[in-house]
Amino acid sequence: MVKIICEGSDDKSFIRLLLNDLKNSGDILGIKNFDKYIEIMGSKRKLLDSKNSKYLKILNHQVKDKKFRKVLFIFDCDFEKDDENCNGMKKSQECFNNLKKNLNWNIEIDLYIFDKNLDYFLLETINTKECYEHFDKLIECLDVEKLKPNKKPIANLYRDLYPYPQFAFKDERFTPLKTKLKNLFKENVDG
Repeated sequence: MVKIICEGSDDKSFIRLLLNDLKNSGDILGIKNFDKYIEIMGSKRKLLDSKNSKYLKILNHQVKDKKFRKVLFIFDCDFEKDDENCNGMKKSQECFNNLKKNLNWNIEIDLYIFDKNLDYFLLETINTKECYEHFDKLIECLDVEKLKPNKKPIANLYRDLYPYPQFAFKDERFTPLKTKLKNLFKENVDG
């Protein structure tokens, strides 16, 4: 079995959408429900904390009992200005390396870090550039970055207004993550 470890429920929803897109295109076979493969940690801070109770009470035991043999951690690097708190690409990688060392799992471990906040990434991959420019203007008009310093409100608005297709998963920016997901699920994941 395999496991994907992510920050929160929005991340899980996004990962599930991407996995279902891969399933519908024939890149992942034989999986009916991806939920059992995705573990939510609650936040990036909790994901990167090896003393988190989910690691101590659940995941460490599952690794020991060979409930999963491959894991993919997925999280975003957030804002670099907060670099001292595992934010920014460099600090995110360092914090993950510490997590990996402290967990000391004897399984295959892979990692995907978004090079920015996930909501920024998703908005940049909206199907048409013209549409993205309108959302950019809306962000300025509503002064969103002063109210909430990420693009989550705009990404949520886009998801509400355009439920399908939500994001252009054919966009080349998805390729590295899609490759990691295909590699994770390429074998019999329950075997």
